[in-house]
Amino acid sequence: MIFEAILLGLSTGTYCTMYCAPVLIPFLSGAEKISYKKNSGLIGAFLGGRLVMYFILGAVFSTAGLVVNSYMDPVLARKLSVYAYIFCGLALLVNSLGVKFPWGCGNANACSNGCHSPKLRYIGNDWVTAICSGLAVGLHVCPPLWTAILRSIFGGKGLSGLFYFILFYIGTLPFFIPLFGIPFVAKRLPAIKRVARITQFCVSLYFMIFLGLMTLIFG
Repeated sequence: MIFEAILLGLSTGTYCTMYCAPVLIPFLSGAEKISYKKNSGLIGAFLGGRLVMYFILGAVFSTAGLVVNSYMDPVLARKLSVYAYIFCGLALLVNSLGVKFPWGCGNANACSNGCHSPKLRYIGNDWVTAICSGLAVGLHVCPPLWTAILRSIFGGKGLSGLFYFILFYIGTLPFFIPLFGIPFVAKRLPAIKRVARITQFCVSLYFMIFLGLMTLIFG
């Protein structure tokens, strides 16, 4: 059972990378005053938010009686993904505008590290963004996650099911190891921070508008 749970987590690694990399790479690369400690903390906050959302989904699905089904409703999964893109894009946008606006404002001294919007600075700080984006990304329900929910405490397996779910999650973590080296690259190539900030801004709009709102309205 232990190996099954871990291997199930490993099997979803590419799925996790597909949704997490466009969020984490520009976000972490463009973070202010980045250090190995802060970078590790932000990764932990993101992963913690993702795990919390998995537990929320498991609890909701089991309460609604959906866990008795062998297959996740694809329509429901698609709707959850749409909302995930909207909420994640909003978190990245607020962070981009509030903490590290990606371009200058005409004052070289004031904008040496990016312009700030005081009203958005606190609600869009790096730590809040890491947690909120982690929660949002957790809304993407993949087949391995659905299998883990069925096999876990949410499927009535009790304490052993809880360990199964946690081990499944641990199995997804090796794919995030390269992210811990971002400070090494960012400190040696300062231009990456500026590129990352602009990329984050563009990704946030793409998530919100094209993958989120347009799909919600016209899909």
